[in-house]
Amino acid sequence: MNGDAKDLVLDIYDTVVDQSRWPGVLDRIADTINARGCIVFELRGHGAEREIAAPLHSGIYSRRLLDHYITAYRLLELEDQDTFEAHSLATDGIDLISDAVLHCANGAAQRPHERLLKTYGIHHRAAGLLDKDNKYRARFSIQLGEEHGPMTAGDRHVLGQVLPHVAKAMDLGRPAARLAAEHRSLVAAMDHLRIGVCILDRECRVALANEEFQRQREAYGAFRTDSGGHLQLTDSANQRRFLSLFDDVLSHGAFGARPRKEAIVMAVQGNRGALCVEVAPLDTADDMSDANWGGAIVYSLDSSQPTETDTTVLQEVFGLTPTEAMLSSLVGEGLTNNQIADRRCRSVETVNAQIKSLLTKTQCANRTQLVRLLSGFSADYLRRDA
Repeated sequence: MNGDAKDLVLDIYDTVVDQSRWPGVLDRIADTINARGCIVFELRGHGAEREIAAPLHSGIYSRRLLDHYITAYRLLELEDQDTFEAHSLATDGIDLISDAVLHCANGAAQRPHERLLKTYGIHHRAAGLLDKDNKYRARFSIQLGEEHGPMTAGDRHVLGQVLPHVAKAMDLGRPAARLAAEHRSLVAAMDHLRIGVCILDRECRVALANEEFQRQREAYGAFRTDSGGHLQLTDSANQRRFLSLFDDVLSHGAFGARPRKEAIVMAVQGNRGALCVEVAPLDTADDMSDANWGGAIVYSLDSSQPTETDTTVLQEVFGLTPTEAMLSSLVGEGLTNNQIADRRCRSVETVNAQIKSLLTKTQCANRTQLVRLLSGFSADYLRRDA
């Protein structure tokens, strides 16, 4: 990856703390293949009540025209989204699907929304899921002009180096988006979050840490700082992984459309839970004294703490049985298998087997990964006393 591309990746991760950067970042992504622009769609609701929204889009696009398009052609765009989704789910990576699949599904004749798009200079599209843990969100779409033509193999190669980072940044950016909705910045309001947050400078020294991160450090001893103030993970293997993520921006994004699998899981001795630690580069931090920060942001989720989960969506996405969906809610409450067995009047062996099935269906290696997954099906990022 050349210097310009690496600079783009750093720009992508700066959105983790500042969501207002996305329009410019999406413009830059479109420019890498001379595309018209990019849109990130998400679905809301179910069945006939489904709605489609575009929370993020390139800065060159008019929000008014985009909203008009979605309102006027909701059903046709939903049909296209369903077709893109069906092809995108065929693999576990991030695959951009050409609009050729739409022509196969709907015939060669142009449909009304396609005719409108052409008046805006959009002659071709490609799309794919950036989050295959939750197909309702992070639906990336890139629009191409007549002079470019359809998506090419070269385009896919270029975007294939960038989109895994987009997927991770969008995943880790949800707490900042939650705070931004209340007109608060992540750095200024991170004590309101129920996840641990630690901001590191370019030398890996702790610059800021919220109350939850400090609580975890004191309660579990999984983090420490040396005499120079550098953050360290006490387990040597985890420390090596942490330093790799801190030192090399290109080491991120290895898990494509399932970025939560990149987390470092730290067992907590003598405690029923574990910490799920995630790292993202932080090149520019406007709330810090040095705008060219060059450090990182660390999130740490304590899997023993309760989290509220939308089990209806979880059940649909992963094809869970009602019992498995209910079990996921109990795991999210922080209950152990023994406690779940007591509450449900079942044997521990039965609960163990059910939890094993739940882990398999959700592609989680352990309960901590499952709690991390459950947190992604929740908007409950704020502390109860916030």
